Amino acid sequence: MAAAVVAAMASSLCCIGPLIYLVFGVSAASLSGVEQLAWLQYPMLLLSSVLILLGFWRLYFSKRPICSGRFSRNNMLLLYWLTLPVVLAFQLYPYVLPWLLERIE
Repeated sequence: MAAAVVAAMASSLCCIGPLIYLVFGVSAASLSGVEQLAWLQYPMLLLSSVLILLGFWRLYFSKRPICSGRFSRNNMLLLYWLTLPVVLAFQLYPYVLPWLLERIE
């Protein structure tokens, strides 16, 4: 789950600059190097999607039991379903945010 969240965050690095500028008023000069990470967006989107699907398969369809001394299966299910919206938010906000801003104006 942590790897899926990190991959989703990495996929949004190229687009997070304008959002940070908008929210916190960060200088645009400090964000000039963020555009160089645009090539990472689609591989990281794919990686985070695969990791989320792998987690779903492992929790619901795998024949092997989940072996974890710290978490029960119910805790892992809860963690999975709490993590899924976070990953989807990071994956989709570069596409949904411009649409929302267009609708608001």
